[in-house]
Amino acid sequence: MSWISKIISIFSFGKFDLCDKQVVNKIIITNIFSILGIIFFLLFIILAFFHHNYLHASVIGTTAIITAVNLFVLHKTKNTKASDTFILSVISLLYLYLLVTGGDNETGYLWALSYPVICLFISGIKRGTLFSMIFLIIMGVILFVPENSIVKVHYNGYLALRIFLGYSLIYAVTYIFIHFNLENIKDLGDIILESRNEIKSKDEFISKLSHQIRTPLNNIMMLGDLISGTKLDNNQKDLIESIIASTSNLVNVVNSIVKVSSAEIDEKTNKVNFELISTLKSTLKLFNYLNTEGIKIKLNENNRDKINIFGDSIRLKQIFLNLVENIVKFKAQENSALELSVITTKENQNQIDILFQISFNYQLPAINLTEEKWLLGNNMLNQLNFFNSTFDISIAKKLVELSGSRIFASYINGITNLEFQIKFQKTPAEKIILGETKISTAGVVSKVIDLKDANVLLVEDNLINQKIVVLSLKHLISNIDIANNGKEAMDKFGSIKYDLILMDIQMPIMDGITATKKIREIEASTSTHTPIIAITANALSGDKEICLAAGMNDYISKPFQIDLLVQKMKDLLREKK
Repeated sequence: MSWISKIISIFSFGKFDLCDKQVVNKIIITNIFSILGIIFFLLFIILAFFHHNYLHASVIGTTAIITAVNLFVLHKTKNTKASDTFILSVISLLYLYLLVTGGDNETGYLWALSYPVICLFISGIKRGTLFSMIFLIIMGVILFVPENSIVKVHYNGYLALRIFLGYSLIYAVTYIFIHFNLENIKDLGDIILESRNEIKSKDEFISKLSHQIRTPLNNIMMLGDLISGTKLDNNQKDLIESIIASTSNLVNVVNSIVKVSSAEIDEKTNKVNFELISTLKSTLKLFNYLNTEGIKIKLNENNRDKINIFGDSIRLKQIFLNLVENIVKFKAQENSALELSVITTKENQNQIDILFQISFNYQLPAINLTEEKWLLGNNMLNQLNFFNSTFDISIAKKLVELSGSRIFASYINGITNLEFQIKFQKTPAEKIILGETKISTAGVVSKVIDLKDANVLLVEDNLINQKIVVLSLKHLISNIDIANNGKEAMDKFGSIKYDLILMDIQMPIMDGITATKKIREIEASTSTHTPIIAITANALSGDKEICLAAGMNDYISKPFQIDLLVQKMKDLLREKK
């Protein structure tokens, strides 16, 4: 962690990773001025006592105490607007007192010169200018009126003019500095927005192009496999093998193009009432269907059986799917272990703060982590991805940031820790919805199904794709029904018992994601579970996480080898108990 990051962390009072950036910046600015102010107050209290000016010392001491209390309240409430208004009111009264009484050795007017700097930085240009001008007018009245019973000090005309002009000059310089800084930030923001729009347009084009290429590629590969299984002479077999090899090369080209595209994260949130522990358990259970034999995955809920909260359960699943999958892919080996800990850091009647910590017993490459918490920023992720392209948690990072937090990393005694903290609203248990999407076979009693005896539903809107998949699978399974969209799939699912569903994603009337969620809602109230495999041309970064988070058991992107699909089907049918 750099010294700048340490300073920011200190002056944000540990709130740097939990708040909106604008709120954090306001808190840091207020804290800096308040802490520096308290330090100066203490120094001048000592000077006042040294000169036996006890009234002056008591006034400044009272101001120091009020400033400290305001800091404490700001730390608890994070209400920056109320805190700034209060502290400016206190400072205004103190500075006016020093102007009227002269302060220590009649130098109290010097304090007033800092007023426009404090105002403009704490309250911004508009409110800061208003407060600064009001104070300037009041100060002008005090400076240019003759000494009387109220104003204890006489400021001669030359000194009063210098104070007045000095104040105005400091205000003007501070205003210009902040104004140009804001203009530069605005210009930078416009450039970033324009760049994001260009990237989004590029990603949309790549996504559309990828989808259009993958579907016919998939058909060519599967038809090639079907033809190669027929009786061919040597010349025909050679030609077919050349077609399959060329198609495989083209698949690699398409995959390389897709890697250029960045993940498009939907910022919309869909908050529901759900139970956190069971949601995390069902998410980790997804990895039972993956090749995780080399690593043990454990959930440590710290003796909390249930945590009923209100939030975006799908987004939370996406975060852990992306994190755990990349950690598992990065280095799954014998005696490897991954533990997800759920720690309650703060809780009251309406709100609960949850710290999520993922620990694993090997070190990440390219970055030198220590016991100290390091903010896992873009630079670190780029380094990790450069040294190991299989480790890419950029999706989780973006989703965590959208949830108002940040991911931190550390390495302690051979254990790497990734952690982030999210605030949730608490909700009564009776409000937990039944349709919370989850992968679970608890309470389901059914015999193990062989693939040759399976009743399968294929949900696919493309007629050519339907024909090719049916041709590829019909000799391997008992029966395969077809639904042309998600709505038809729902109708068939409601009337026929299926052992497995092959689900396309992009379809008219009802897409595959929506259909899967509705199927899982139905199953949640009937204690049944039907494995679902996503078969889709959506193969950009993040598409897999979206499918799995919606409740699908597995994911396969086009183009694919039919043997891979058959193996996935066998594995899921074998999981049924």
